[in-house]
Amino acid sequence: MDLHLLENIVCIADEKSITRAAEKRFVTQSALNQQLQKLEEELGTPLFVRARGNWQPTEAGEAYLAAAREMLRLKKDAYARIADAADRNTRHLAVGLIPERGVEMFTAVYPAFHQAFPHMQVEPVECNVAAMQCLITAGHLDLGLATLTETQKDGNVYHPLAEEEIYLAVPAGHPLAEGGNPDPRFAPETSLSRFADEPFVRIYRRSTLFALTEGLFEEAGFSPRVLFSTASNLSKYRIVSLGLGCALLPAVYAASDGSVVYFRLPGKPRWQITLCSRKDGYLGKPEQIYLELCREYWQKKLFQE
Repeated sequence: MDLHLLENIVCIADEKSITRAAEKRFVTQSALNQQLQKLEEELGTPLFVRARGNWQPTEAGEAYLAAAREMLRLKKDAYARIADAADRNTRHLAVGLIPERGVEMFTAVYPAFHQAFPHMQVEPVECNVAAMQCLITAGHLDLGLATLTETQKDGNVYHPLAEEEIYLAVPAGHPLAEGGNPDPRFAPETSLSRFADEPFVRIYRRSTLFALTEGLFEEAGFSPRVLFSTASNLSKYRIVSLGLGCALLPAVYAASDGSVVYFRLPGKPRWQITLCSRKDGYLGKPEQIYLELCREYWQKKLFQE
């Protein structure tokens, strides 16, 4: 079976366009169209419903694509195993990075990884957790940094790196800041309900942190008065430090510069920092080293700084 053909057909499905697929696969559109037509004639049925810019697989197409993706996965795993056995790691590694913390982690661990595997081609891809989970499942990413709760995991494999506590951040000059601590490690516990009348900077809805924090507000018996929503936890911290509102912040962003004080919440709510990989996917020596470097990074970041 022609694996290049499988890759081309999968690319059409991923791009939902034969034009974009041809560009991505570095072939002409007419050549790719001829390949598809020949395959459909051989199978005796169309694989896609043609619609401008939104090609969708037919029922037969779904069956073909499922088999094609599995064969390509088996090829990728086989080549990785062979590279490990031959101690010749010159293959490609695609790693997913969530905004802010993902890029910071990658730049910290990449030098050591590159020293261990100087001939590996590493491709960092920035995306949110939901998109990353889809890319892992589809085989477009080998590993991905994901912060989430247990209920947000899908059928992929999640390798634990650390757990991160969520703190209540309050401007140091706020009337309710008394008793709070500028160092989150020594923050006292308080009830979130005390802050029911205060403005909050909220994480945006597509973040995996949104469901966790909204659940905390619900448990406290109120819906927060929202200044604005943002994808950036760093922006949330800065707004609190300027005295404009409160925020629920993961530990990594709970800086200790004196402009913000912190409180722990009942039950010490946490989420998980993980590295995600595809179910049944092969983790070769490079992937295992990358995983260990990431684990060391987060243990140092959260527990030694």
